[in-house]
Amino acid sequence: MKYRKMGSLDWEVSALGMGCMRLPTKIDNGKEVIDEKKAIDMIRYAINSGINYFDTAFPYHNEQSEIIVGKALQDGYREKIKLVTKLPMWLINKKEDFDRFLNTQLEKLQTDHVDIYLFHGLNRQLFENLKKFDFIKKMEEVKASGKIRHIGFSFHDSFEVYKEIIDYYNWDMTQIQWNFVDHNTQATTKGLEYAASKGIAVVVMEPIKGGKLANPTKEIEEIIEDAPVKRTAANWALQYVWNHPGVSVVLSGMSAMEQLKENIESVKNSGIDTLSQEELKIIADMAIRYRKKSIIPCTFCLYCQPCPSGVNIPQNFRLLNGLLWIDNKDGQIEKYNSLAKSDEDLKTMEDEGNASLCTKCGECLEICPQMIDIPYNLEKVHLVLGERQEISEVYKLFIRGPQIVDKKEFQVIGIEDIGKRATRNTGQIWAKFQNLATKIPNRDASHGLGISIVTEELLEKGENRYIVSNEIEIVDNIPDGMIVEKIPSQKYAVFIHIGPLSKYGETLQYIYGDWLPNNTTYERVPFAPEFESYTQRFNLNSDQSELDIYIPIQEK
Repeated sequence: MKYRKMGSLDWEVSALGMGCMRLPTKIDNGKEVIDEKKAIDMIRYAINSGINYFDTAFPYHNEQSEIIVGKALQDGYREKIKLVTKLPMWLINKKEDFDRFLNTQLEKLQTDHVDIYLFHGLNRQLFENLKKFDFIKKMEEVKASGKIRHIGFSFHDSFEVYKEIIDYYNWDMTQIQWNFVDHNTQATTKGLEYAASKGIAVVVMEPIKGGKLANPTKEIEEIIEDAPVKRTAANWALQYVWNHPGVSVVLSGMSAMEQLKENIESVKNSGIDTLSQEELKIIADMAIRYRKKSIIPCTFCLYCQPCPSGVNIPQNFRLLNGLLWIDNKDGQIEKYNSLAKSDEDLKTMEDEGNASLCTKCGECLEICPQMIDIPYNLEKVHLVLGERQEISEVYKLFIRGPQIVDKKEFQVIGIEDIGKRATRNTGQIWAKFQNLATKIPNRDASHGLGISIVTEELLEKGENRYIVSNEIEIVDNIPDGMIVEKIPSQKYAVFIHIGPLSKYGETLQYIYGDWLPNNTTYERVPFAPEFESYTQRFNLNSDQSELDIYIPIQEK
């Protein structure tokens, strides 16, 4: 086993940690439950193989994961490992809930303390609840009592929110979703490196994206077969994460002994900054192709289950995504039709409903870690699998998303053009900005922003303000010909345009001609800025190019 430093903590932690969200299961009386014997055998095998970091949480496996982990850690195994669990922030309604959950979890885990207690799944809203209930103070009190040894949080939101949380407290650790497909979403690589620079231990979850990266398409298999280094698809994904010097632990949610053994072999060959430029290029090529084959970014975490209407949300999304991976639409439709179609069916098929049963109540929207617009996508799933419409008509395959994110106020420095879109020479404006940008210290050059702002006066003229810019926190001086603009806090629907910029109009047509008019939950905020984010994934004329589009939205 390979070991790493756990941030600023006095730990040597195994580079591979065991996540206990996807333990082996079996069917018992028609329901999927943890296979207790197999799960305990796996956990103890992992410990005997040198894994010393185990992560669980209150909701995992319908609140049974902690119980099984507690059983597995008897007979002297608890003393050999670091045990981590989490406070379910979305279930907190009052201060007293903290003690109630922690005491219940300690009892289920059969231990008098956990080594790290995390605020589970922080986003903008849950972070505000943390502050409202003064839970940092509460964490420190229970730490002093010995019930917890260290304090951390897991995270699902934007980089801006992540940085704000990191700066709020002297955290011991942070847990983020990061892999070679998702390195520019949620906390992002920039967030990972920011946390690590402050001595905070970074634990990575979803390194194989809920198992998706272990199941390549034929196109990706060919890339792997031609690679000079022979690895499985899962091994490529894991090595990418282990390669980063800021990562302390890679959590893998292994559901079979074979997966555990394979990952233990993988970690033996891991290292920091050991991948060659050729290997990183191979991974980048795979990432592009994986993203094009994933319509809905569901990782099967099950946070959205049970659905009040009985819909098996992850299974519906898995069937839809499968259409781009396997050439068997009839087979996917057959599986879809085997799910419950009515309240009567649900009496014997509890929580196994198909997408047609969605009532758009919206309860799932606030708890989805991937920020998926679930009701909208369930409607699309039914059109494809229930009504047999072509996926290429229902989903525009040159678009991904949207993800719904909250972005805090930020500041940019750049140049602006006021006029009509049709007569604007956008390329010329970008070229001018790039010449001036070299004079700007402290700018964030990791991405460029093209911001569109319309006022009532400009709308009457058919014009807008177009600002080409970089984000910047501190402005020492403003070069001649440039401006500084503050963009207010806002909720956004974030789309990804895939393909050359020449087809960007088709994406805008879909957003404004289809998604916004037909969305029952959100509408565009009048006169709020929208913008494009040009990252390293953007390549002007490439079919593999990706451009992020932020549309300001509010609930109807």
